[in-house]
Amino acid sequence: MSKLMNWKSLFLFLLILHLLPLWIFTYFPSQDGPSHIYNALVLKEYHKHENYMVRDVWKLNITIFPNWLAHLVLAALLYVFPPVIADKVFLTVAVGLFPVSFFYFLDSVHKRGYVFAWLGFIFTYNYLLFMGFYSFVLSTSLFFFSFGYWWRHKDDIKVNHLIVLYILVLLTYLSHIASYGLLVLALSLAAGCHWGGAAIAGAWFSRKTGLARITGQIWAGLKPLVWFGLYMIPIYFVLVDYYLDSLRDGQGGRYRDIEWIKDYFWGVKSIVYFTDWHIKVNHVLLVILGLAVVATIVYRIVRRQWIRNSDVFLVISAVFTIMFINAPWGFGPGGWINDRIHFYILLMLAPWLVVDMWKWFRHGFSAALIVICLMHLGRTTYEIARISPEVAELVSGGHLIEPHTTYSMRGPHWHKSDAFGDIKYVTPFYHGTALYGVYADDVCHLANYEANHDYFPINRLHQSTYGGREDYVVAWSYPPGEKFDDLMRDFDLIHQTKNLKLFQRKKAETPDLSIWSETADSRRVIRFDMQPPDAQTAEGYHAVHKDLGYVSGRFGWKTQSPNNHHGGTAELPSDYRDSVWDRHDAAFKLDLPNGNYRVTNFFCSAEDKGHQVNLLANGKRMIKKLIIPAGNEIVEHAYEIDVTDAHLTQVIFRPNERVPKAGMHNHWVWNGFTVEQILD
Repeated sequence: MSKLMNWKSLFLFLLILHLLPLWIFTYFPSQDGPSHIYNALVLKEYHKHENYMVRDVWKLNITIFPNWLAHLVLAALLYVFPPVIADKVFLTVAVGLFPVSFFYFLDSVHKRGYVFAWLGFIFTYNYLLFMGFYSFVLSTSLFFFSFGYWWRHKDDIKVNHLIVLYILVLLTYLSHIASYGLLVLALSLAAGCHWGGAAIAGAWFSRKTGLARITGQIWAGLKPLVWFGLYMIPIYFVLVDYYLDSLRDGQGGRYRDIEWIKDYFWGVKSIVYFTDWHIKVNHVLLVILGLAVVATIVYRIVRRQWIRNSDVFLVISAVFTIMFINAPWGFGPGGWINDRIHFYILLMLAPWLVVDMWKWFRHGFSAALIVICLMHLGRTTYEIARISPEVAELVSGGHLIEPHTTYSMRGPHWHKSDAFGDIKYVTPFYHGTALYGVYADDVCHLANYEANHDYFPINRLHQSTYGGREDYVVAWSYPPGEKFDDLMRDFDLIHQTKNLKLFQRKKAETPDLSIWSETADSRRVIRFDMQPPDAQTAEGYHAVHKDLGYVSGRFGWKTQSPNNHHGGTAELPSDYRDSVWDRHDAAFKLDLPNGNYRVTNFFCSAEDKGHQVNLLANGKRMIKKLIIPAGNEIVEHAYEIDVTDAHLTQVIFRPNERVPKAGMHNHWVWNGFTVEQILD
């Protein structure tokens, strides 16, 4: 019992030790991780109409596909923690679960699985984690929990076991399709070898007892395999459906050359990330595991153990190795296929290695793996310690980003690190700029790569229309003499460090008061007539067309929406006659001096159906479910507002209804508005 407690204490100590680097340093330097944080924040905040830029640039992709789980977990964490802390909590769960899941898996096969359980710690920090493949990282733990659970209950699986198994497998699918496919293959191989082997052995031992007895033995062995095939049908169906959908995607695979395959395999590069330092330790790891293979073979020969249930894991590891060599780098929408397969090869070999061998072998292998684990962790901590401050430098201008803005990025060399020179395998700075989108509300990261792919929950809507109109530019790793001639005309340099320059689009210092009129009692007033370009503008009004973009100090649409206009009937007054309309939210911004104002919006439907209008002013709901009847009936709505940030931004939107009510259009309509100063 004391030995068991000592083992558990050591496991817990190593687990805590592996979590410390996530919390000691400010930023975890992964390539895609910041993009996942940003998109999870968009997913969480998208439903709010005050986030009009996010809703105009992006759209939600609410379909069932792999990659969902990491975004959902991150989005849920963002309700409790700020973005950078939510990332740390997520990584704590993802990193912490892996060695636990791997031990559970080994313990399901061997009760002394702790001999090789330390492999789980060695693979906890891996290339795919530092690439920021959060979904795949989650899926690895679910892979081993699923396989371990099935192995424990495979010979007496009941309905409650099936329910748990289906949940685990579904979560694996929602994490990543590669782990899901490998899990389905591994389970099928295990079932085929386990029960198929039993059927063949039964037939062999009863080969002299007659055909009926042989047939009975074969059926007795295959009956569980048939039951396995039946309850796996839904799991197979999901995999086949995804495969066929990938074929329709039309993207062919790009294959790695054999030199890359050999170099990756013998360098165990699935646990190499920033530098080649880990490769030397990985060679020692291969020697240790090679000795374990030799010891296993010798031990079984001495004990005359020719066939064991655990031999299936040698088969699975061999099949995964063949797949690693022959698989394309990418297929359909997915990539890094070889890397993902390689991650499992040595781990799936572990259950085949004999653990009930001589005591000094067990202790020796355990000690060697723990030493390698600590060497990996020590070097990884050192690398994170050196790169995390560089990520902090990259995002040091994040607090200067204002709400309701967009930004782009540029850089000649995203691999360059002051600490390590050219980082060879991952690029911790390239998507690090996504963190500029999490320090203020409603900020759009125009280089958001996830939005280009339909296997992520955030997709493009009007992203391309903002190119050249961005409010900020993040420039990284340019030589000191770079002049940025193409930016300096329209942008101001507002922040710089050794490697970073942050540019902000030039803004008017004060609102342009020349566009305002003045009443007899010296109150400022401005009027807007929304209309098609060729329509008559009401006297004393500014014409607002659907393409009138915002100009600092003046006014205009902040969003790409509206995309439509409508010319009304001649019998209506010109200021109520025409309108703009859309199904998407639209934001109109007016720069004006701080103070109290009365805003009057007017609406009129010249169509055969009515409309429902909702409107926010500087983030506050001013109009809620206002009905605009059909038949040219004019509706006015006035409110008062205290302007404190030198702008009035009105956001108009339609009800959140997929099917409009009878007699109603499913879009808003807006004819114009006036803003009048209120004097004390």
